[in-house]
Amino acid sequence: MDWKFWQKNRINTPRVDGKSKKLGKPRDLPQAVGRYLVVAKGLDPDWVWGLKCVEKPRENDKKTIDIRIFSQVSTAQHNVKVIDYESLEDHMDMVLFVGWYTRETQRVELESLVKKAG
Repeated sequence: MDWKFWQKNRINTPRVDGKSKKLGKPRDLPQAVGRYLVVAKGLDPDWVWGLKCVEKPRENDKKTIDIRIFSQVSTAQHNVKVIDYESLEDHMDMVLFVGWYTRETQRVELESLVKKAG
């Protein structure tokens, strides 16, 4: 038997320049991002705090984090499984907001990808 339980399966960690790159799983919105959507954009707080996000550190600036915000209900209805930041690449119609933020300065820049009717 060839059991190598001590070796990890590296399906979601592609190699980039000899270093493994691990992307975060979907999680709740960071405080700064949620506050920005509620206060600056004037969105309903109950709806905003129900959203999920996936993040990826920016390659040239480790303090800046790229973010994609989506509705977990919408992705489940369309049978889209969100594993990490890259898994939404083929399903950008499921992404509500895209942008970046910094944890240190709490600066947030988001662009809405949802077209308004009317």
